[in-house]
Amino acid sequence: MNNYQQTADSALKQFRATAVIDWFDVEIRTERPTQHQHIRRALREITSVNRWWVEAIDMQPGDVTDTFRIRFHDELANNYQQLSAALHALARLFTFAAEPTIAGIEISCDFWHKQQSVEATRALTYRMQTSLFAPGTNHRQYNGDNSSNQFLDKPGNRINPAYNLRIGNEDDAISWQCYHKCTDKKQPLPLRQQRARIEVTLQGDALQQHGFGLLSGLQHFQFETLASLFTFRRPIAAAQMAKGDLFRLISINWIRSYRDATTERGIHSFSTVGQRDKKGRTRAESSHLTADKELSNRVRAALRNLRP
Repeated sequence: MNNYQQTADSALKQFRATAVIDWFDVEIRTERPTQHQHIRRALREITSVNRWWVEAIDMQPGDVTDTFRIRFHDELANNYQQLSAALHALARLFTFAAEPTIAGIEISCDFWHKQQSVEATRALTYRMQTSLFAPGTNHRQYNGDNSSNQFLDKPGNRINPAYNLRIGNEDDAISWQCYHKCTDKKQPLPLRQQRARIEVTLQGDALQQHGFGLLSGLQHFQFETLASLFTFRRPIAAAQMAKGDLFRLISINWIRSYRDATTERGIHSFSTVGQRDKKGRTRAESSHLTADKELSNRVRAALRNLRP
């Protein structure tokens, strides 16, 4: 166990956890085709927010369409009353042909250190990165300093909590990010705004599978139901698994070493060990893993309190 793990294990109680909606995309259909810049200009006038991401769907001749995807951030994404008022104002200018739907959403859980310790925040970031159990692919770390990726599927590579852990691809139905949020828009954040963050993004088929549909349903959505997307695991100690059997202990340590199954590379590295039961059937997850209930329960409680 390294210093990052030791610090985080003893100090989770020093953090408060909050969940927020980072952003979500709303898809609208208008009765008459128009251009996306008109939608964007109207949103600026209605909300006083200057920058808007508006995507035109199924563009028609004349650069017009009746279907648009609008991304809401920050306060509008976390205050249904304000959001609803803005869309009602937009609908008075561009009559909607159908009720708006959710076309994508990103939910985050943040851990804020009560004494604003950078070291403790970095340590908890490492704990989350090395225990995040996600069914996505393409595990990697993004180094923003040189805009490069280090791919963790390769044995020997190790997680660095200074970088952003990413699981899944941009076009996947579900993808994850976990990092120490110490900058925003490439600018350093003051200590009071720094936190350890995990994000889950849903789009496509994942939206309906997890209960997202009409925008009006967002105000009553139970975000705790998404807790399964924020799952954490830890390896069972080899000696505990061996139960006093010296040969089994040697075997467990050898296979972990041979496969480079270690939290330092990420929990996904255990997918190559302990995946079959005594009858040869494939398990849902490695028998070498156990739940990190402490961390999972904190995230679940934060999601339970999320009410846009």
